[in-house]
Amino acid sequence: MMEWAPQAGALYERMHQQYVGGARKLEALINELIGEEEGINYLSATARAKDPESFLAKASKPHPDDPTRPKYDDPLNQITDLVAARVITFLVEAVDRVCEVIEKEFEIVEHTDMGAHTRAQGVFGYASKHYLVRLNEHRRELPEYAVLKNLVMEIQVRTAVQHAWAEFEHDIRYKLDIPPDRKPEFDRRFLLAAALMELVDNEFTEIDRLYRELAASAEDKAPLDLTTATLTTYLTRRYPDAPHAKTTHYTWILGILHRVGVTTEEQLTELLRGIDSAAVQAAMTHRAPAGTVRRLDDDLLAAKGAAYLDLFPDEERRQKILRGRLKALARAGLVQP
Repeated sequence: MMEWAPQAGALYERMHQQYVGGARKLEALINELIGEEEGINYLSATARAKDPESFLAKASKPHPDDPTRPKYDDPLNQITDLVAARVITFLVEAVDRVCEVIEKEFEIVEHTDMGAHTRAQGVFGYASKHYLVRLNEHRRELPEYAVLKNLVMEIQVRTAVQHAWAEFEHDIRYKLDIPPDRKPEFDRRFLLAAALMELVDNEFTEIDRLYRELAASAEDKAPLDLTTATLTTYLTRRYPDAPHAKTTHYTWILGILHRVGVTTEEQLTELLRGIDSAAVQAAMTHRAPAGTVRRLDDDLLAAKGAAYLDLFPDEERRQKILRGRLKALARAGLVQP
């Protein structure tokens, strides 16, 4: 190990808890942006600070062109995954929606589409999307993000299927010394698994499409009490092109409906009668299609107007978001200013 590496490692170890705090902030921010604000259906969004031992190992790497020189002259500023996040979704379309949020809400330093790279080579393989990002200018000035102010961070976005393949492949390839004569066998099997991974993601997408098609064409039945299950089907029928939301979001919006006295599909249909949902969405100017729960939230705001804000007297942040949306609806002439 070169003499400079332990010094960098010791410095990082002293600062490690700051990066742990920064990872918590990044994780909360991503969950807020893709979950609370956009209503995207995703499995998890987590962030971590690089372990001091991992940092030391990376900081100790020699330069590939000159083994007498370090790869990193300034490891604390050149290593870009000191704080890193990973978002895992169920469907490929949700990956795209998460990426649109990241590109809107962060400064993009670098973007690598691993799937596009493997497709360009005519093979199957890792299909994650990787970003190096900084906080946007507005958040850099907020005291709550001080620890992240000047930091370049990594965000990876992939489906659950892609995640399983990547984690397993990494464990085998990087933790096992595979003999050269056995390597082709492992390569072939990983390639086959990667092809199946792409097939599974495609089939999940097709199953989701078929479900929407079936829900949208279902005949009207007798008025049903609203539950999480019946509301999910109702919203899929009402917004056939909108992506699904997380199960917890359906429970959340069901609670809001109960606050306004809506407990059946018939009552909800009556409340939303006359609401031009397409016009509401056009007024919101979303970069990506809003999910079913977000669509209903916007339509309820259009139906109730300023009175909708009264349902959240102690939720300052939500009040602020709703006021911004209400102004957009007023500018479009959909509610009274």
